[in-house]
Amino acid sequence: MDSMQAMREAPPKERVETMEKQIQALTEWLNGKAGQTLKIEKKENDDTDIVHFELEEIGERPQDNPVDDYLERALLLRGSGSILNADGEKVPVPGDTYEIVLNDLQVDSQNEERLTLKNDRAEYTLDVVQQN
Repeated sequence: MDSMQAMREAPPKERVETMEKQIQALTEWLNGKAGQTLKIEKKENDDTDIVHFELEEIGERPQDNPVDDYLERALLLRGSGSILNADGEKVPVPGDTYEIVLNDLQVDSQNEERLTLKNDRAEYTLDVVQQN
């Protein structure tokens, strides 16, 4: 049984505590990267997106969003960034926000320069881009 499955099968209180610890670890890592550029690689199904994002601050969207009930709880990375489209062209990230959904969040590994995580949709690798 993988750790994601084990987390889903844990009692609800334990599952919530584990999830909150994962969210806290991700939030603390990201807060320490404010003012830096991150390379975010997102693998979803058979698609890989790469975003270069200048992180300014982090926010959170609660699950019970008053505008759209179906919106999931997510961390909102605010700043500016660009994504490489299918034609290899850099296009701006819409709305200067990059979203990481927190459903079934699991931080796989982290160090000062890299963090890997997955949720119920995708796998992410976040790397600090070294400025010269």
